Amino acid sequence: MLTVLLGLALLAVLVLMLVRRRDIGRLTSLATLIAGVMALLWLIDSGLLPGSQGPLTPARPDTLLDAR
Repeated sequence: MLTVLLGLALLAVLVLMLVRRRDIGRLTSLATLIAGVMALLWLIDSGLLPGSQGPLTPARPDTLLDAR
């Protein structure tokens, strides 16, 4: 649900960038922030960030224990 809301917010900001060309710097920063949060949520959901419990966690070797 949060991803859908963030996607709609990103779409609204992109449309606003096309319609109103005045505050393009601020809108670009806002769009980048929203896209970064969406990417972070995707990485957490995929289990690709350290400490996250995603579908790839059991298959990933523990590199700290292997190095000893």
